Amino acid sequence: MTTVAIAVFGIVGAAAVLSLGLYAWAKAHTQARSQDPALKPPEEWAHDPLSAFIETARQNIFATFANLKSPYNRLRDIDRLFVRATENLHGLRDDADLLPATFLLRAHSSYRGACQLALSGQLPEAYMVLRGCLENSLYGLFLYTHPEKAETWPRRSDDDASKRKVKAEFQVGPMLSLLDSKDAVTGKAVHGLYELTIDFGAHPNELALTSNARAENAKGARRFELSYLTGDSTALRLCLKTTAQVGVGGLRIFRLIFRERFELLEIPSALQAVSQKL
Repeated sequence: MTTVAIAVFGIVGAAAVLSLGLYAWAKAHTQARSQDPALKPPEEWAHDPLSAFIETARQNIFATFANLKSPYNRLRDIDRLFVRATENLHGLRDDADLLPATFLLRAHSSYRGACQLALSGQLPEAYMVLRGCLENSLYGLFLYTHPEKAETWPRRSDDDASKRKVKAEFQVGPMLSLLDSKDAVTGKAVHGLYELTIDFGAHPNELALTSNARAENAKGARRFELSYLTGDSTALRLCLKTTAQVGVGGLRIFRLIFRERFELLEIPSALQAVSQKL
């Protein structure tokens, strides 16, 4: 069953309701699976290179889940905190809260995507999505702090002048500086994580290539191998750890926006507990 996370808005009196909906793309397949949990994949699945690759990635996820329980459990616990936050976004009354809340949903969705990629062993690809998780979090904080920018941001596609204006006003460097000014400890951690994601895959840098590649001379020929999927290794464990750190960093950013909600939900204390040994 494939599901897609969708943010749904509805107006109730003076307050907007923000909720997370899950929709199956294939209703018949979903119903069949509910009747038979052991439903086999579709016919001809894994008979072509693409679906065979996806199936191998899926099997890698199972292997990581079974053999690296501690890293997986940490990812799971962080996801539960995201869920706790996203399921308690009731009564948001103006755009100053609504727009950052949508970025909270996007950050959570990015976190889950990165978890899936990291657990499967698609490491450079995981770092790409982890960068997106951090950027969604930083955008949320920036728009919360500068609500007047909410008029600029959605107009990026209007014309060339609007695009240039958004590019000029929405830059990660100033956003990181803003985070530093509000929480120096989180700012330093997030800045380091952001650079790490760029080093290991978010940009096509040297480490993104060499950490998943091997070159050797064999029989007078130069052989180069690049791993699309990485098994248990130092690189895999680093990626799992980084994924957890990015999830914590994103939640700490949103704690600066939804302070009272997070306190009532006991998210800060839970973050402190899950951050041990990270």
